[in-house]
Amino acid sequence: MQWYARVDVVLNLKSKLKEFGWLYGLNAHYKSAAVKRKYRVTAARYACLPPSRSFQELFGKHLKNEKHFAQIDRPLRIFFMGTDEQQDRSGTLQALAKISELTYFTRADGSYGQNDPSLPLFRKRANTERLSTLIKKHADQGKPPDVLIAQTWAILVAPEILSRIRQAYGTFIINISMDDRHQYWGAKLKGEWGGTFPLIPHIDLALTAAPECADWYMKEGCPAVFFPEASDPEIFHPMPELPKTHDVCFVGGCYGIREQIVNALQNAGIRVSAFGGGWKGGRIDTESVPKLFAQSKIVLGVGTIGHCTDFFALKMRDFDGPMSGSCYITHDNPDLYHVYEIGKEIVTYQSISDCIDKVNYLLQNDAEREQIAEAGYQRAVKEHTWEKRFRTLTDLLKNGGIF
Repeated sequence: MQWYARVDVVLNLKSKLKEFGWLYGLNAHYKSAAVKRKYRVTAARYACLPPSRSFQELFGKHLKNEKHFAQIDRPLRIFFMGTDEQQDRSGTLQALAKISELTYFTRADGSYGQNDPSLPLFRKRANTERLSTLIKKHADQGKPPDVLIAQTWAILVAPEILSRIRQAYGTFIINISMDDRHQYWGAKLKGEWGGTFPLIPHIDLALTAAPECADWYMKEGCPAVFFPEASDPEIFHPMPELPKTHDVCFVGGCYGIREQIVNALQNAGIRVSAFGGGWKGGRIDTESVPKLFAQSKIVLGVGTIGHCTDFFALKMRDFDGPMSGSCYITHDNPDLYHVYEIGKEIVTYQSISDCIDKVNYLLQNDAEREQIAEAGYQRAVKEHTWEKRFRTLTDLLKNGGIF
């Protein structure tokens, strides 16, 4: 069963569960409370620990026995170990290919990424063995990777393989985590945590999309930096030759607060074109999303984690939306204040009623809406491209951890 088929199964189960409103609500409340409780406990744990050593000190320790990147006079050889092919081909792989000699992880049958459809234990073993095989193959060809960039968790690969690769080939190990607020520990598999935490002794640098989580890694002795998602202006961009045929668009699964927000907007008389599992519009091809965004007056984002209504994380849409040249509105996630000027480059809402009021206002004030859209686009294309993210990363490596 492919990953998207498994997603459909989950969404179908959620749809059935919705028929029992009280049970669905109870399940959502339990999941939300559990996620936030684990986060609070983790944050309190690290708040009690003494300050970490400086980033430069920790980074220098990890770099000491590795390559001197500044002395490499060729493109870096980067091996990328991704998970979601559609996500990674929305800019990540393209950017890495521009700045490096790129190779990436495929399963034994040639398919992309770590989302092997088999059971977790078999998948973890298969991914681990396959990673070892691929890296050895490149080394045997005289091209061991200078850098391995993974977007992985301990439930997908045995953490120890990363240390073995580092020791055998001098490869610098980096992990990207976009979900640290709720996947730092992850679920347990045979008594072992399956999130990013078990990877820490085996990586040289952590890139996290949650700014406060960088401190967690640092206090564990691993250098870490805030590394928000980004977008690709060659994929997402304004299309002025096309009319704005959608007032508001939303792309994503139909559940939880997402469903509540879209339904509330529609009940308020606002035309919302919603696509994804569970919506009447059904799924939309990945290739069609940039055109949809560019042809929408407003791109709607939902910044919550899972079933939570007040717990947020940065999303890819936070960058794809503005990059499309359309006005972007999403939850008032504090992380967004690190990357945009709120109210001038994007718009945020604090409640469903606030969302309705602001969407109505934006639809009634074309000039102001387009001014925000243009400012958001300029900020995104200047600062929030995947190419800029990864060039900044390679500069960090070559400069020995000096920003």
